[in-house]
Amino acid sequence: MTPHNPSRLEAVLADLRDRGYCCPDPIEDETPVVATGGDHPTGGPDVALSIDRLRAVTPLTITGRIATAAHAGRAPVLVVDEWGLEDVRAVLGESFLLRDRVDDRRQFYSIPDRIALSDGRYACVRTDTEPQWREDASTTATGRDRTDTDDPRLLLEADGSIQAVLESTDALTCPGPDPAAFPYRYGRGPDKRIHVFDRDREVGRYAGIAAMRANAYRPVAMPLVPEQHVRTGGRLARSATLAVATADGVTYERF
Repeated sequence: MTPHNPSRLEAVLADLRDRGYCCPDPIEDETPVVATGGDHPTGGPDVALSIDRLRAVTPLTITGRIATAAHAGRAPVLVVDEWGLEDVRAVLGESFLLRDRVDDRRQFYSIPDRIALSDGRYACVRTDTEPQWREDASTTATGRDRTDTDDPRLLLEADGSIQAVLESTDALTCPGPDPAAFPYRYGRGPDKRIHVFDRDREVGRYAGIAAMRANAYRPVAMPLVPEQHVRTGGRLARSATLAVATADGVTYERF
C-alpha cells in the first residue's frame, strides 16, 4: 500500500491544529481555509487565520490573497513552496507590495490589466523593453514644487526616457487618462484588426497583439498601486505570515 503523502496545505493545517486551532475537515485545496481559536504561530494578531495555498507567485496574486483575508478581518497565512519563498519575501518585505522605494518615492510592479483611456482605446508605447511605473517629485510645468505632496506625479519610463506623465495614481481610475498623455494608443476596429494611433493619426494595423508587439508597440500595463487593492484591514495585510512545509516540519515567517 502506498503511504498517504499529505499536501503542504494539509501539513500546515495539522500543525495549526496542534497549536489549538479549529480547522475544517475535509478541505478544498483551492480555496482559503479559515482557522479559529488557536495561538498565532508567530505571535501575530489575535484573530481568525485565512490559510491560502499560494501556487502562482506573482505580485498581483499575493496582493489579492492578503487583501481578501484582511478585508474579512482575518490574518493571512500563505502556504508557499520553497522555490517561491524569495519571490514572496520580495513582495511582502521592506517595500511592501512595491517593486522598490527610492528617496521615499514608490516604484510599482506591473499587473496584466491594461490602461484604458477615456476615448475607449488603450495606451501603448513603442519600446524594446517593458515600461515601468514610478512616482516623481519634481517641479510641475506650472512651477509648483511637488517635493512634499501626498500625490506625486506618476511616470512611465522605458529605454531610459519618460514615455508618459500622469498627475497622480488617481488618474488611472475611471474614466481613465486622456489619450494625449501617451505617445500611442490602440483599439480593435470593425475589421477585427488592431489599429495603432499616435497623437495625430493611425500609424499601423495588425492581426493581433502579438503582431503589434513584434513591431515594438507594447500595451501599457497598469501599475499595482497598493492602496487601490488593499482598501481595508491594512494592519492585517501587513502581518501576513508565510508557512513552508518540508519533510522536517512546518516553519513560519511573519512580516
